[in-house]
Amino acid sequence: MENEEITQISDAVNQLDFESCQKLADMNDSNGSYLLGYCYEYGIGVEKNEKKAFTYYQKSTDINDSNGMYQVGYCYYLGIGVEIDKHKAFMYYLKSAEAGNSMGVLKTAWCYYYGIGVEKNENKFWEWIVK
Repeated sequence: MENEEITQISDAVNQLDFESCQKLADMNDSNGSYLLGYCYEYGIGVEKNEKKAFTYYQKSTDINDSNGMYQVGYCYYLGIGVEIDKHKAFMYYLKSAEAGNSMGVLKTAWCYYYGIGVEKNENKFWEWIVK
């Protein structure tokens, strides 16, 4: 990754504004809810609170945000704000993949390959990995 790319990514994260995300989330904006969850998870503009992060990721999922779906799966996988549940992690990765989320596609494939939250299935792994 080039230094310029790193700077652009860093600038974008630094511009993440908790209050703006809160306003968007209050208007039921799926991306606003997802970003508000991100703020809570990493303590951006607010005290870090993984349970609230999970709540807002879940809210974005309820509004069909594929990033939120992926992140809910990630939370279930690692136990961020919720008890670890590999099957639920897989189900949310799959849901995000079906909604076109590239990270969800990758995680779904790997879950099939390693049998994480689902029975191992090399054929399903290959079906998802080539998407």
